[in-house]
Amino acid sequence: MKTIMIAGLGNPGAEYDETRHNVGFMALDAIAHSFKVHKFNHNRLAHWAAVDLALCDEPEPVRIVLVKPQTFMNSSGVAIAPMMKERNILLENLIVIHDEMDLPVGAVRVSFNATAAGHNGVRSIADNCGGKGFVRVRIGIEKPRSKDGVIDFVLSRFSRSEWPTIIDVIAKSPTVVRTIVCDGLMAAQEMFNRKVAKD
Repeated sequence: MKTIMIAGLGNPGAEYDETRHNVGFMALDAIAHSFKVHKFNHNRLAHWAAVDLALCDEPEPVRIVLVKPQTFMNSSGVAIAPMMKERNILLENLIVIHDEMDLPVGAVRVSFNATAAGHNGVRSIADNCGGKGFVRVRIGIEKPRSKDGVIDFVLSRFSRSEWPTIIDVIAKSPTVVRTIVCDGLMAAQEMFNRKVAKD
């Protein structure tokens, strides 16, 4: 049975709920709901769940492992690496969902084997899991106006005007993942890597 790990990145704790840096957690919750996963297991490194699903037109189901690291963003790979090793999951079968400042709010980009480009959570995964040869679903959160305010910005919540756009992209995340798993990377890129016009 093929096993796919889907990791949504964020920071643990109620104070970080629905912040820009936590869109990966938000997307993973939407994916879990779509896959009818209503309970996560807990250990000191992660919240996780596993489910076997007939996602594709295949006679054999796909095992999906959903992971929300609880190590804080910059150490995401510390949580993900042992779970991949325990389940013999190939790096190419890891899908990581995270925030992206280089994209406008609500934009989605699906990429593979890409550099971290300053994202410390992605860098931690590459460092701990054997390289950058995994799939990334990047959700745009926009750039702050000042480089000095990056930390405060990513830990802030979306504005009232941005919120409907984020809700829409989070609702699409199960479809993005299903497309990657069933139709392949190129099909997902063609479908979702569209430019979003800025007002």
